[in-house]
Amino acid sequence: MSALRKTASGGTKAHPQKKSKTMSIGVVLERLNAEFPDVTVSKIRFLESEGLISPERTSSGYRRFTEADVDRLRYILLTQRDNYLPLKVIREQLEAMDNGSVTAILNPHSAQPLVSPEKFQAPAITRLTDTDVAEQAGVSVKSVAELVTARLIKPDVAGFFTNDDVMIVSTASALKDMGFDIRSLKSLSNAASRQADLIAQVADPIARGKSDVAQQQAEEMAQQMCSLVVSMHASLVKNATREQLGY
Repeated sequence: MSALRKTASGGTKAHPQKKSKTMSIGVVLERLNAEFPDVTVSKIRFLESEGLISPERTSSGYRRFTEADVDRLRYILLTQRDNYLPLKVIREQLEAMDNGSVTAILNPHSAQPLVSPEKFQAPAITRLTDTDVAEQAGVSVKSVAELVTARLIKPDVAGFFTNDDVMIVSTASALKDMGFDIRSLKSLSNAASRQADLIAQVADPIARGKSDVAQQQAEEMAQQMCSLVVSMHASLVKNATREQLGY
């Protein structure tokens, strides 16, 4: 628990009697990148601006981080990635840990995610051919080509696909086996595009802000909205289906 406490004026150190060894933000980034390849300096600064971490500052204004800060960052990033929790909830959890109200769980991997769809970060960089996608999804190359034509998946400029595309192809195949035709699948894709447009309308003005963390704030908001939209959409579909089937 103490390892997650703030190390600036916002809280107490785990070992106040000793001066902790500190590191630069660049070193912190190197420490975290192996486990969290998407984390950036801007992300760390954003978390500081949101009050989740409080690194020390030198007389010149440079941030200096302790091991406790790194543990705290790792907890925040794990909780965001695996449990899809908004920063407000994570902040409340950290405050409870700082106050000694709860014990930190440093390995949230075992927790069940609040929202089951795939993570909302950009997919890991992969170079999958249409044949690779077909093999991993258990479908024919022709089926992959059909979904490309229907614009449910789209290769990059070099003609390669990602693991997210494999997931879409696999799910589309399961729906087709249950009676969905390509027109129905396109309707799902169009609905997703409309929902993404709504999210972008809210997040884009924030991303255009002059703050150095504006882009990170927009991404954070977009991820939270995606999670909420997916949850709400699932509930609406479930309720509408029950109503139409009369049960």
